[in-house]
Amino acid sequence: MDKAEQTFSRFLDDNQEMAYPDFDKMWERIEPSLPSERSALKAVDLSLPKKKRYRKVAILAASAAILVATPVFAAFTYNWESLFPHRSGIQAVLQQGLGQVMDQSVTHQGIKLTVNKAIVDDNRTVILYSLSAQKGSVKDMYFTEVTMKDSQGKVIEGNRFQRWDETTQSMNGYFETEWTPKQSEDDVQFTAQKLHSFTTVERELDFNAMDGQTGSFAIHQDGIDNLTLRPFEQGEKTLLKSAITFNDPEAKALAYPNIAVYKDGVLLKSDGHNVFGTPGEHGEYTGQQAFKTEELKASGISYKLSYTKETRRVDEAWTYQLHLDRKQMLSGTIKRELNIPMEDSGITMVLKEMLITPTQIRVKVSHDKYVQFPYKNYELEIDGVRLTGGSSHNEKDPTESIYRFERPIGMEIKADKPIAFIASYQVQEHKDAKDLIRLTNINEKKQTLTTQVGGYPVVWTYYRQDNNLFVQSESADPSFGGVNQTYMGKGKDELLGKPVTANFNGDGNNRAIDMYANYEKNEAELNIFWYYTEKPEQSLKVEIIPAN
Repeated sequence: MDKAEQTFSRFLDDNQEMAYPDFDKMWERIEPSLPSERSALKAVDLSLPKKKRYRKVAILAASAAILVATPVFAAFTYNWESLFPHRSGIQAVLQQGLGQVMDQSVTHQGIKLTVNKAIVDDNRTVILYSLSAQKGSVKDMYFTEVTMKDSQGKVIEGNRFQRWDETTQSMNGYFETEWTPKQSEDDVQFTAQKLHSFTTVERELDFNAMDGQTGSFAIHQDGIDNLTLRPFEQGEKTLLKSAITFNDPEAKALAYPNIAVYKDGVLLKSDGHNVFGTPGEHGEYTGQQAFKTEELKASGISYKLSYTKETRRVDEAWTYQLHLDRKQMLSGTIKRELNIPMEDSGITMVLKEMLITPTQIRVKVSHDKYVQFPYKNYELEIDGVRLTGGSSHNEKDPTESIYRFERPIGMEIKADKPIAFIASYQVQEHKDAKDLIRLTNINEKKQTLTTQVGGYPVVWTYYRQDNNLFVQSESADPSFGGVNQTYMGKGKDELLGKPVTANFNGDGNNRAIDMYANYEKNEAELNIFWYYTEKPEQSLKVEIIPAN
């Protein structure tokens, strides 16, 4: 793996429900780590406050593809399929040579960007582009801004990803958006700018996670000011919680810092969900990484702060006027009104509409405002074949959600084929735990007590460190999904525990840690907002198109 790829791939993780502050700028480190075909997607994290859940963008992966009849265009030598390992619907279109040929190029400072192709159907628009240099190489160069505007000048939200192709000596990429032309055809403006080259920088840290002490480091280089690194040993795993302050806003946007852990000079792989970029209490850039405790206890362990540094910049804008046409894909499109209710645990969701296009299947649903249906995984069963998908939520309309499923390569979908919608792995939210959790004799020594939360035994571990009170909750019962957040007092005296951990349903870990900053009292009485229960075996199935 080359240095530039290491720069971004080091952040990769199979978790797709992270709270990144800027989704576009994080896309490079997310897309290659999407789950393989046939693997389950992570659903929207139910441990987040409800309004925040709907700000999440669910990154969808799964089995996918298409069978359509449209004109075949000239084959390209670019290996576009490698950009879409988890979007088989797009792969199939590319394999058939379908899509609009654009072939528009703009050159700035000897660097040529070509918009090669567009794939447009009723579910999404994808723009394919390639970057090359007249002299030298663009191997380490990345656009940090890729945007599109409609014919009225309105910005179109989307994601993009770029990857070096050794064969063509070009940086190939795509811009993907849910937006599609309202009419059959439309004009858009496509712009790529802020072209940067990056390298990886590492800084040695005098740190030992196993001594339980917080590390404070004055970095003072490349726009990074200070680093605070705090370990949390949680049995088989140890959590490293980092907080970084910057004195350069641009460095904060581009550094993507993380903690690199080495064993005798070999980089260790993290074990669990990694979270980067969540703002800290004072605007810090925070990170959460988990490692196997057994590995961190071994000899030869060293820690480094790893981040990216800009080495070159081309301040130019590559701009294109594109005419998009989705008529080519209409022959593979089926739209069906549904109005099918699903109900569980007193929550109702109505399947309103199904839209099948050459690249994707979408099911639009309605529900009460900000309500999450109590299941983690979603599938479509088409003529006996199950497709795994995931959901996203309409920020403008909190009563609407969309479930997306990639079309499997070679699957022909006719209007009369039986289709079923399946929800599985039940996750329920409960607010019936009203008993106080009383902590006594708070000091630097870890202490535990066990209480009943909704009939489940929950162990509370609490201690003071750096003048802060830390409270961890966990249960040996796997049906207990965890506590969302603790608090003290009521009304104007209410004091919220700040979540230290980012928690995810269905990962086998129901531990949660809250921190109360500068807590000097020796006693505390805690409440919880709600807790979760999990039933992995529970499922619900409704027929969208019944079998004949």
